[in-house]
Amino acid sequence: MGEKTLDLYSTSQTSQRCAYGAPLCAVIVRGSAAIEQTCCNHWDCPYCGLTRAKQEYRRIVWGSEVLADQHKLYFWTITCRGRECSLDEAERNYYAWTNKLLTNARTKAKREMDYWAYVQITERQKKTRQHPHSHIITTFLPRDACEISAGDKTSGYSSEWFSRANASASLGSQHRISEVKNAAAVSRYVAKYMFKDMMREEWPPKWKRVRYSQNWPKPPSPDFDLAIPLISKDAWHEAANTPVTWLVDDYTSYEIARHRIANIALRITNIDFHA
Repeated sequence: MGEKTLDLYSTSQTSQRCAYGAPLCAVIVRGSAAIEQTCCNHWDCPYCGLTRAKQEYRRIVWGSEVLADQHKLYFWTITCRGRECSLDEAERNYYAWTNKLLTNARTKAKREMDYWAYVQITERQKKTRQHPHSHIITTFLPRDACEISAGDKTSGYSSEWFSRANASASLGSQHRISEVKNAAAVSRYVAKYMFKDMMREEWPPKWKRVRYSQNWPKPPSPDFDLAIPLISKDAWHEAANTPVTWLVDDYTSYEIARHRIANIALRITNIDFHA
């Protein structure tokens, strides 16, 4: 390497992990450090797509359990219109349609003095019809909602307002509202879609596959003392000269460190291998 300065991409190309060149990072926690691959946040990245899905999964489950302590939660399923709605029309407009529905619901919840929070996960319908449809966990149930009974059990709710709101937003007439009985189970059921086809499916640019209201609870941030993005030679020097014990979970990680910082890596002597 000599004196060549490392740039954003050269720090990670040899790792053959992130397809978008996200840099490596030295993460230091309570006297120990490790070199980790940062996340580019692209769903189609073979490495970071899984990391992104795990992050979203954690926030969905965490938020659902926190909200369920003080509020009832409801499960919405919404979809596109029927055969008259082409796939091209759906892809161009579905984001705007769902945004209109959620805006109307937020306004109504505010007027009725109800608490408003939601998370929306969008996927494609299976088989030949690839139109998008969404699962939404929310705190809001329209005041006109009536229980739909199936035998001795409640199978869901019927709401004229919700039907009109879907139609006004150009969404399909088929929809469903049900009460969440187990926040942990339902949130995991919804979040699992991110680990199936979502990382392989192609979506229009700037689509949000997962959307949250501003007040959807966030899990605690990772607890670390220092994070050093390894995007320059000076950053590698700083990491190498930090008095810590380096934790290496596999041989590849150690080889990445050695090759990227050349003789600097030789000064990282406190190596604790974890197979």
